[in-house]
Amino acid sequence: MHALGLALGGEAAARLATELGLATSADTVLRELRRSAATQSKRAPRVVGIDDWAIARGHHYGTIIVDVEQRKPIEVFSGREATTVAAWLREHPSIGLVARDRAGAYSEAVDLALPAATQVSDRWHLLCNLRENVERMLQRLGPQMR
Repeated sequence: MHALGLALGGEAAARLATELGLATSADTVLRELRRSAATQSKRAPRVVGIDDWAIARGHHYGTIIVDVEQRKPIEVFSGREATTVAAWLREHPSIGLVARDRAGAYSEAVDLALPAATQVSDRWHLLCNLRENVERMLQRLGPQMR
């Protein structure tokens, strides 16, 4: 179950496990991931990625924090509030770099908890910003290019 959870995350791992004849839920998969992470010897995270996802779009969201160097999730929260993320970040002063999306809550959390940490855009949002800017430029220059 642990390997499925690491590879697929909660919902997808639970669906595959059911197909394989292993009855489980997404919550159980995530709980097992947390439990196994707590028992492993860990080094303090230095580079993390923070992102959110919709549990029920428009209503409920979750936050995940990933150790970018080890390529492993290290925390999952319900919600995406700056205070919750800031409290977690305060407990991990070894973090020097945070990759995040454009959400103001995560920026605020890092500013509050780790003001010396460097904040960067994650790859997905960096490429999204590039695409949006190229589209605007092409729309503006379209008549000249014809």
